[in-house]
Amino acid sequence: MSKAFTKEDSGGDAELLPLRPRSASGDKRYITPEGYRALQDELAATQGPDSGAEGLTPLEAGVRRQERERRARQLAATLEEVRVVEPEASQVGRVFFGAWVELEDEDGEPVRYRIVGPDEAEVKSGRLSVESPLAKALLGKEVGEAVQVERPRGTVEYTVVAVDYAPRET
Repeated sequence: MSKAFTKEDSGGDAELLPLRPRSASGDKRYITPEGYRALQDELAATQGPDSGAEGLTPLEAGVRRQERERRARQLAATLEEVRVVEPEASQVGRVFFGAWVELEDEDGEPVRYRIVGPDEAEVKSGRLSVESPLAKALLGKEVGEAVQVERPRGTVEYTVVAVDYAPRET
């Protein structure tokens, strides 16, 4: 059988591949100040006491500890790789990284997204990766401008209704 299908002990801890997305360009990935703080908070929580380990068998507790350690390594590596981007005064009124963008689709339905880095993106929470097709189409646009985005169910047109950079809850 090929070694590709066997598990062999290399004598040390095998480093797991990171689960975080990589920038297409290979450069540092961008992150908002709020996203950076959230990753720092998660790292601190991951390295702190594990209140969820109570009542687990020794095997389950060991697996949980390994998962926490792996996640802590991933978070530490991510924090070293990302570049925090603060909004600039010159960006006001235009869509750039970190902007809150209010859009209206062809049917007049409103939607609001924040353009963020891939490490903090979560569409259900309104955080759209700067590498997504919609975010790429929106970059540099102003209020009143429209963008068309190709989606699996067809092309959708959005009009930019508002752009701001004030921090707020997502």
